[in-house]
Amino acid sequence: MAPARTFLLLLAAAPALAASPQAGWEAEVLPWLENYCYDCHGDGVDKGDLDFDDFDSIESMIADRERWKRIRGHIDHHLMPPPDEFQPPAGDRAKIVEWIDSAIFPTDPEHPDPGRVTLRRLNRVEYQNTLRQLLGVKVRVSDLLPPDDSGYGFDNIGDVLTLSPAHLDRFLKAARLGLDAALHPGPMPYPGQQFAGRKLAGDGNSSDDGHFLYTQGAVTATARARKPGRYRIVVEAGASRAGDEPARLQLVINDRPLTEWKILPQLAEPGPHEFEIKLSEARDEIPIRIAFVNDHYDPDASDPARRDRNVLVKSVRFEGPLDGPRLPKPEPHRRIFGERPEGADEEAWATEIFRRFARRAFRRPPRDGEAERYLHFIRLAKEEGRSFEEGVRHGLEAMLVSPFFLFREEPQPEPDNAAKIHRIDPHALASRLSYFLWSTMPDERLMKLAEEGRLHDQLDAEIDRMLDSDRADALVENFAGQWLQLRDLRSARPSRRSFPRFDLRLRSHMETETRLLIRHLIREDRPLTELLDAEYTFVNEPLARHYGIDGVKGRDFRKVSLEGTPRRGLLGHGSFLLVTSHPLRTSPVLRGKYVLENLLDTAPPPPPPNVPQLTPPGKHGEGLSLRQQMEKHREDPACSSCHALMDPIGFGLQNFDADGSYRTEEGGDPIDASGQLAGGQAFQGADELREILLRDHQHDFHRSVASKLLTYALGRGTDWYDKPAIDGIIRETTESGGGTRAMIKAVIRSVPFQYRRGDG
Repeated sequence: MAPARTFLLLLAAAPALAASPQAGWEAEVLPWLENYCYDCHGDGVDKGDLDFDDFDSIESMIADRERWKRIRGHIDHHLMPPPDEFQPPAGDRAKIVEWIDSAIFPTDPEHPDPGRVTLRRLNRVEYQNTLRQLLGVKVRVSDLLPPDDSGYGFDNIGDVLTLSPAHLDRFLKAARLGLDAALHPGPMPYPGQQFAGRKLAGDGNSSDDGHFLYTQGAVTATARARKPGRYRIVVEAGASRAGDEPARLQLVINDRPLTEWKILPQLAEPGPHEFEIKLSEARDEIPIRIAFVNDHYDPDASDPARRDRNVLVKSVRFEGPLDGPRLPKPEPHRRIFGERPEGADEEAWATEIFRRFARRAFRRPPRDGEAERYLHFIRLAKEEGRSFEEGVRHGLEAMLVSPFFLFREEPQPEPDNAAKIHRIDPHALASRLSYFLWSTMPDERLMKLAEEGRLHDQLDAEIDRMLDSDRADALVENFAGQWLQLRDLRSARPSRRSFPRFDLRLRSHMETETRLLIRHLIREDRPLTELLDAEYTFVNEPLARHYGIDGVKGRDFRKVSLEGTPRRGLLGHGSFLLVTSHPLRTSPVLRGKYVLENLLDTAPPPPPPNVPQLTPPGKHGEGLSLRQQMEKHREDPACSSCHALMDPIGFGLQNFDADGSYRTEEGGDPIDASGQLAGGQAFQGADELREILLRDHQHDFHRSVASKLLTYALGRGTDWYDKPAIDGIIRETTESGGGTRAMIKAVIRSVPFQYRRGDG
């Protein structure tokens, strides 16, 4: 339901409330704004494109909620009035924010709005994971697919996951790659041994393309025959064109020449050359020699490309016995095709194959006639003289580019009725669960519980099972990796000249440290606040040495105590410190902004245009320290309010250098790590800053994590109408002891996760 309609319906349903917002506006809010804001934003003055004269009624404010979100944020976070202006008494801000929430963003906790989620396409990671689980093969297809756009900090947001012709083309290629690895239409090869050209011994040189013979010489391999019988030797080889005859390779076994092959002049596409032998007994060693017997070199040839005859041996295969059984079909192939039902014709068998595959690919039971439509590919294959297996393969290929596979379907009884709220069906719930926690399709247990209608009743047990699984590492990789900007580490590179001891392996260790901490918080259901103040971490010897922690040996990570160190929690992790620094120096602004946005859900407004960059301390200009430069920068009224919010947090972390190491001096002078937050709390250094965040902003931290988790879980940004849900998530988490797993469960039990409304 549109926000304005929601408010008007509330007014109609509760006329006693209609006068309250207006009375509050006239008695308290308007006089407050006139006193503190109208000099810049009223009486015809519209600094920052804001004039309160634009709002002549509560309805006009509701119609412009986006601006009122910014107004609320600026008042709540002490951005307005600016620090250098007359400030309101303590407590006034909370009253104004409370009025804004009740008048402009009204919610009904007894009947919360679950919102709506745009039909979501699988993103690259989800597509690859789903394809792997569906087909039972490990294929890397994410690099084939176009990059996904991000919204609200995540790449699984329905509104930005578009589907273009380029996407469809790449999804089709990815599907073919996966099916090539899983299926084997036609006869299977005989047992055998494959010798890659690059691993063959002999003359010439090896490369990834194979083994090159530049002059007369040979390559060798040693095969084994476990049984008597007929065997085949297959040599893939190509040659360059030179002289008047093609290159020739000779097959020699036990020093006995058996045959010669003329090698076509195509180095880029080596062709197969075969020869069969018969063995009367099993043999442990069969020496195979492939000899280049007619080298040619003419430096005076008129065509430079035909001066030198060379041979490339790409591979040698020894297979058989040819009068014995072939290899069985691969397990993924057998699982997809199953056994042919007794007495069933090809179309009946294909229907059963398509029905089983559709159930898993579409993440719900197939509808009437849905599997039968893919019989078209069976009939087409028969008309074209191709095999039944090839027809099935093409049908599966079509399924893998079907909207029911590419999109996460959530059926709605009345999709056009914005007032219709319904509980999502069990199959949609199973998909929401699996893509939230595992970034892949539901497993068989989830599917079965959904089909039996028991998933809602066993939700808590299933969440625990899923979080105990190794697949839950996807939650760390894809949620925490984006929320905490761990993915951005891959482009963070401190200057080698300024930080000669730093290397890229150390950067990888820092990422691993933070991932292991998040995994530990989830697996052990540790309090969420340990992200900020954990007295332990996970390091190996190189990272411990960088941190100055003694007693850690080897490259394996282990849990260590941080007692007596300044590195408790995320704010002491190299991952955070690296991603919030520039190559040559730290950035108090980036660090403050990171803490506000990611940990306190308080995003400062974007900077004004054409703001000059600061210079590294002591390098140029006046030789001011970084702190002195920033204090001078804050004298600009356009910058002061936002920097008053961000900079103190960053100053408190200045003992940590841009490479994550700890220091006490900068440019030969002691570091000043003092600061004062916008709320007036003063601190000295990282430890006292942590204490303030935990003591005075723990609710903000819980709200931030809840909002980020809900955004990632739903695939949409949270909005004002999600306030009751987020309040409920925080309340459930607190009542359960504040555990990380408790918050994940609260998100899954929330109304927005289990319900949705019509799109309208």
